[in-house]
Amino acid sequence: MDITAQPQWAALTSLFESKKDLNLRELFANSASRAADYSFDAAGLHVDLSKNLIDEEVVTALVDLARAADVKGRRDAMFAGERLNNTEDRAVLHTALRLPVEKDLSVDGQDVAADVHEVLGRMRDFATALRSGKWLGHTGHTIKKVVNIGIGGSDLGPAMAAKALRSYEVAGISAEFVSNVDPADLAATLDGLDAGSTLFIIASKTFTTQETLANAHAARRWLIEQFDGDESAVAKHFVAVSTNAEKVAEFGIDPENMFGFWNWVGGRYSVDSAIGLSLMCTIGPLDFMRFLEASTPWMSTSAPRPWSKTFRR
Repeated sequence: MDITAQPQWAALTSLFESKKDLNLRELFANSASRAADYSFDAAGLHVDLSKNLIDEEVVTALVDLARAADVKGRRDAMFAGERLNNTEDRAVLHTALRLPVEKDLSVDGQDVAADVHEVLGRMRDFATALRSGKWLGHTGHTIKKVVNIGIGGSDLGPAMAAKALRSYEVAGISAEFVSNVDPADLAATLDGLDAGSTLFIIASKTFTTQETLANAHAARRWLIEQFDGDESAVAKHFVAVSTNAEKVAEFGIDPENMFGFWNWVGGRYSVDSAIGLSLMCTIGPLDFMRFLEASTPWMSTSAPRPWSKTFRR
């Protein structure tokens, strides 16, 4: 549907022309309750629209246009897994990454919700082993530093979240993020790190991203040098977030230590997938799930979920 051809669009356009003289000072002067009238709470946010050049007529026209565009229907179709991505003919499933454990979602016969929680369960098991000291480095040391190597969506989301949630790092594990192909970036990150207590997470969907692999191989060389050429050390200090088990194995990472995700995971939303492994390692599995809940209104709960109800596994 061409929304610009609808009568609601024409009505809004006409209204825009007639409202060009709207003035915020006058709007507030004419309504002492304007701030309250144009404010609301939703999804944990307080939204204040009062300082926009709108009045009741404009709001009504905008809502009428949204109804004509079937925004509500399209939203429901997205949550239901319908194929809204016309260019790639596939569902828009980033919402599935935040599905609570009791929800179900099947798309084209595939149980997407089960797939998501299977990976979350594996992430939980790994992060728990790392934080409890069950997973040890090559020389028997516990892991204290996680270095995420990725680029774009494989870096920006977890890096931002880790910085925002650093007060939740209570297990003595912190994270660094490397995305710049300039060797100076990796060199600065590695400077002063103890190889025996450092874990590298290589995040690349295809495991062919040139910038990521350049940094990953440089980190691998550094680690082996720290252990006097012992390549077996790689197994205890590298894991992967990828979909390409063959390339991961070629690098020297056991595919058992590969955490997968799916083609429908867009970069901007990928922190909610296995790309968020570095974040889960630093803040812990339960707080990671609370992080997902906080970003999704219909997942929110007034009380912490019991551990057994947070994950399917």
